[in-house]
Amino acid sequence: MSPRIIACLCLSLTLAGCAAPVPWQHPTTPKDRWKSEWNYCVRWAEEEVGYRESVVDSNFRDYDRAQAKKRINAYVDMCMRERGYVPARPSR
Repeated sequence: MSPRIIACLCLSLTLAGCAAPVPWQHPTTPKDRWKSEWNYCVRWAEEEVGYRESVVDSNFRDYDRAQAKKRINAYVDMCMRERGYVPARPSR
């Protein structure tokens, strides 16, 4: 595998591991469907942001990664809300 592919896979796994999905709910969609909607929105957000891990060492790599994660999370939130979902309230 090329270093670029490996870097992209590492980034995807890192982002997936750091961002535990927030359960979303929809008034008419079954609860078991939110995961597929969430996955669609995550893929779409990653494509929109277009962040790619640099193979070259950079002092700003951690900053870039953090900024990309923030933008991806914002796009996912927007995507889910456009589909009629709202964040579920945590159980107490």
